[in-house]
Amino acid sequence: MSQGLAHGLEGVIAAHTVLSDVDGAHGRLVIRGYAVEDLAGHTPFEQAAHLLFDGFFDDLPADLAPALGAARVKVFAEVAALDEALARRDPVEAMRALLARLPDSDDLSTALLLLAAPAVFTPAVLRVAAGKAPVAPDPALSHAADILRMTRGQPASDAETRALDAYLVTVCDHGLNASTFA
Repeated sequence: MSQGLAHGLEGVIAAHTVLSDVDGAHGRLVIRGYAVEDLAGHTPFEQAAHLLFDGFFDDLPADLAPALGAARVKVFAEVAALDEALARRDPVEAMRALLARLPDSDDLSTALLLLAAPAVFTPAVLRVAAGKAPVAPDPALSHAADILRMTRGQPASDAETRALDAYLVTVCDHGLNASTFA
């Protein structure tokens, strides 16, 4: 008595989430009830992140931008630990080592640090690998503008900032890798 091998994942539930819905058959991504094309280019990343955090933290501020800016500044302290040995590693390994230094908790403060960390660590790792000093975050800037400024060492144009901001919104909820299910 042998059972046949089922091919594909049709009908298989991979995860339950209230955050987003992927309708691959129709090419739609919905984040907290909003079509991604209605958010990207129209809603700042900080507001999209707020949509994802809403309902999970009782102390979530109405405006996430100042808290995220402060988290970028706080996480920059870990960049000081980017010593020569770490700087010589593969950038992904350096990122992994820096991220491992962050707290592991399920509170808003930790969530903000984890959201801020890649935006701070990536430019720092890239700059150190290129022989340049890391650039400290500016909490007054948007997340996208600050990423570009920390990467380049100078402010980005409004068009560049809008483009990165739109991209960040489109990838803000990627809990499952789509290629896994292709």
